[in-house]
Amino acid sequence: MSLPSHRQPSAAPADGGPPSGRVDPALADRLTDAVLLAGLPIAFGDQGPGVRIRPAGAADGPTRRPGSAVVDWLPAPRLTGAAAMAEPGHAAGSARQVVETAMANALAEFLPAFGLDVDPDRSGRGLNVSGPVAAGDGLRVPPDALVHRSPGRTPAELGLPADLIDAVRRSATLAGLPLAAHLGATGVTLGPCPPDDGTDTGVTGDEAADLGWNPSRRLADLADSALPGAAPAAAARAAVDAAMRHALGTVLRACGTELRWLHAHNRLRASGESTPTIRR
Repeated sequence: MSLPSHRQPSAAPADGGPPSGRVDPALADRLTDAVLLAGLPIAFGDQGPGVRIRPAGAADGPTRRPGSAVVDWLPAPRLTGAAAMAEPGHAAGSARQVVETAMANALAEFLPAFGLDVDPDRSGRGLNVSGPVAAGDGLRVPPDALVHRSPGRTPAELGLPADLIDAVRRSATLAGLPLAAHLGATGVTLGPCPPDDGTDTGVTGDEAADLGWNPSRRLADLADSALPGAAPAAAARAAVDAAMRHALGTVLRACGTELRWLHAHNRLRASGESTPTIRR
């Protein structure tokens, strides 16, 4: 699952290491695979949304080896544009900062589960990524790990309110996160609240939804298989789940969704649109 965009031609140094000013191709492939398996998009160039991968330089602080990368998160251009046009202290500006920092924290939480070493860069919103990477390293999903599964019901089929679905979709879109079209799809999931705890948020279960995160189906299928790679895939899936749950509570709230953590049940609950909203 390699994307050739990161393999930019350049003369390699005499010792056979990565070319100067380039991310090591093996590291770029390994990092790209990890991000996509986690269910997140890759941003190319300076346009979001997604994880941006660029060569580490002297301005990013000490790196572990030549060819290291710096990664950060780019929200949707709509949020970036709104933040650039906003007056100081406006919701869009603070939302952009919150999204970038929270998603960098999420990457720092789960990338080590894919065998990558991470350290904060000097900006505080990105990560230096390195590690002993060789061609063929990392989680590889063989064809026989992929299984046919029922896609699950959509949020509308589950009876969730249309305005609640729209509120979560707007926030996820601003942040640059995919919204799962159904319970089995990749991205932010919306599910019904259990009937026994709907009063914990101050609203009924019919007016709220429990939020979660699905990684890519390829990671889930490998984790649930009996193949040799199942154990590391299951560990990576657990790391992604924990990291993204932490991030969603911060990111979606900053982008306009009313949320509450139900710590006793380890659930993140959405109840609608919050104020102020970001419109542009």
